[in-house]
Amino acid sequence: MSDVQPTTALRANRRPVVLTTLSVVCLAIHYVLLRAMAHGHIADILLGSGDRTPPARATALALGLVIVRFVSVMLVPGFLLAAAAEVAAYLLVGPKREHELDDPLADGGDD
Repeated sequence: MSDVQPTTALRANRRPVVLTTLSVVCLAIHYVLLRAMAHGHIADILLGSGDRTPPARATALALGLVIVRFVSVMLVPGFLLAAAAEVAAYLLVGPKREHELDDPLADGGDD
């Protein structure tokens, strides 16, 4: 079959693993913040504060959710597509050769 070892394949595909892990962590944080907002009735607290300053905890939680939701919507799909594209390229083309990594402009050295 192939002489590629599992550790070699994992080492060659480190970037897709990192991108997928970041995506999963971001989605997990989003879920946790969303549950915390719902459980603490943060929207009711923010709306009920009226013309007063809302509590710092509720404000921080709401701002954190907005930032994490923005990252989840804007970056996570791109991260997952980039990871899938890199894995597909690895499967279709094969691993990168070592001399390509050293000097991408090298044409073989026969000048």
